[in-house]
Amino acid sequence: MFLTKANVLHYLVERQFGDLETAVTGGFAVRSLTRRNRNLHVTLGRREYLVKQAKGWDYEARSSVEREALFYRQQTGKRGAPLLPQCYAYDPPNSVLILEFLSGHTNLYDLPDRFAPELGRLCGEAMGAFHREMESGSLASAFPGSIPWCLSFHEVAEDLPEASAGQLELARVVKRYGEFARGLNLLHGEWRADTLTHGDWKLENCLVSPQHDRLHVVDWEFVSWGDSIWDVSALLQSYWNLWVGWPWAYPIEAMQPALRAFLIAYAQSRGWEPLGFAARAIRFAGARMLQTAFETLDKVGKMTGEAVRLMQGSLNIFVRPDWAAEQLIGTPLRRVSATGV
Repeated sequence: MFLTKANVLHYLVERQFGDLETAVTGGFAVRSLTRRNRNLHVTLGRREYLVKQAKGWDYEARSSVEREALFYRQQTGKRGAPLLPQCYAYDPPNSVLILEFLSGHTNLYDLPDRFAPELGRLCGEAMGAFHREMESGSLASAFPGSIPWCLSFHEVAEDLPEASAGQLELARVVKRYGEFARGLNLLHGEWRADTLTHGDWKLENCLVSPQHDRLHVVDWEFVSWGDSIWDVSALLQSYWNLWVGWPWAYPIEAMQPALRAFLIAYAQSRGWEPLGFAARAIRFAGARMLQTAFETLDKVGKMTGEAVRLMQGSLNIFVRPDWAAEQLIGTPLRRVSATGV
């Protein structure tokens, strides 16, 4: 069955996550937080839950929730667990996860000080620690992954059967410029699966504690064995997408201190040399830009201004990576150092 605001109370009571008496006395509230899946925030007395259910019964929708549930089960009591909300239960027949609702936490996208260097540093340290702890090869078989399709965008986009007219137009433009093919082919060849990755580590999935001293990450449907740089590039592009969409409200200069703090903290956490790491991360973020342009054109009949800006940003990175990096993070790559200069 599909859960709704009308039936989720009885669902939780049947599974002993609350009682009807609490609801009758006014201790029950529910609101929809639906995005990729059906998400309900439920308050039942003193407890709060995030009830997450696949939107459909097709294999793809159900398997993503199943993968997330498996990841929660495997991480219970382990080192990666502090990054996760608590998982209370998984109901396979109904494809439902019952998770801790992190009351008081705010996603990084909505925080007024989202561009504070301290928050960029918090993200870098948390992501670096997670990737470092998830390097065990045993996770590769439990959560197999593959090279992201967008690194072959110039070869496959026009062959996607459900692509919209806008997406097909984007694919034709990409094929017209050889720099896209050269840039994506280089990234494809550089792919190095080295750890377990989140797969969609963006601002909206980063929940910051009220004291701004702790980070939780949610929505683990795409968790898989892959290249750690893919998570790094996802967060970079998530910041940049604000600037691309609303440059008058989110000037690139305002977010550059956070971007530099994030890159430096991550490199330090992994014990990597910041210069080479930052250059690689920015180039992979260029591919992420192209993927985001494609996603924004879902069910759209023609190219939009946002998609054009994302595509142009991606092309700039592939054609002039050093210049593009300076424009995007606010300093030449040669000056990216452990001191943040």
